[in-house]
Amino acid sequence: MAGNRKAIGEQITLRINRKETQIPLENIMYAQVTDKLCTIYLYGEDTPPVRIFLTINALKEMLPEDSFVQISRSCLISLHYFQKMNDSEVFLPGDVHIPYSRTHRTEIRNALQKYMAAYTMEPANPEVRDRLLNEFHGFDHFPLPFCIVENVPGRKNMPHNRDHDYIFRYVNDAFASFANAPAYQLINASFFSIFENPDSQWADVFSQCSLKNQQVSCWLPSTRTGTEVRVFCYQPYFSFCACMLTELDREQSS
Repeated sequence: MAGNRKAIGEQITLRINRKETQIPLENIMYAQVTDKLCTIYLYGEDTPPVRIFLTINALKEMLPEDSFVQISRSCLISLHYFQKMNDSEVFLPGDVHIPYSRTHRTEIRNALQKYMAAYTMEPANPEVRDRLLNEFHGFDHFPLPFCIVENVPGRKNMPHNRDHDYIFRYVNDAFASFANAPAYQLINASFFSIFENPDSQWADVFSQCSLKNQQVSCWLPSTRTGTEVRVFCYQPYFSFCACMLTELDREQSS
C-alpha cells in the first residue's frame, strides 16, 4: 500500500455528504479522530476543516508516508507544516500546538530527519523561499544585519569535516553590506562559500538553533571585521536559523 501513496502536489478524494470532495495534499496541516469522526484541518485562517467518518489508519493510507507522520493514536500531522516540538507538544502554524505520544517520539524525529534531508536537497525550494520573503520582508531595510540560513544535511565533500551545510535563504540589505556581497549572490549560497575559514562556533550555533530550537546570544569571531561580532539566533522554523548581528565590533563596544 505504501508504494501507491500519492505525492505532495496531488490530492485525495473523499466522499462527504454523498459528494466527492477533492483536497490538495499540500493544504492538509493535521487530522484528528474523536469518536470515529475524523477532522482534517487545512492551512489558512478562513479555511474550514473537513469532517468525515474515517479512521486514522484509513486516512494515513491515503497520504504520502514521507510527508505525514502519526504523533498519537488519534492524530497525524503534515511534516510540511511542522515548526518545532518540545517534550510534550508539536507546534504548527497559527499557534497550533498538539500533544504527542511519547511512544511516537522516535518515529516523529526519524520522520523529520528523513523529510528534512529530502526536502532541503533542493538548492532553492520556491515555496520556502517565497514564505521567508513574505514573512521577513520587513527586515529588508532594517539597520542591523539579519539573515536566515537553512540546515541542509547529507551533502558530500563538506568543509571542516562537517556533515551539514548552512544555506542562506534570506538576507537583508545590511547583511549584504556586512558580507560585502550583493544579496542575489548570497541567496542559496553556502555560508562556508561566502565566509572563508569561518570559526566552527558559527556552525555550532546554527545547529543548536535550527535543530534544537535553542535561542543563542553570544560573541563570534568574524573574518570580515577581524574581531568579534555579537549575534542573536533563534529558530523561525524547524531546520532554519535566523541570525541578527547586534554589534559589529567587540573591540569598539568594550
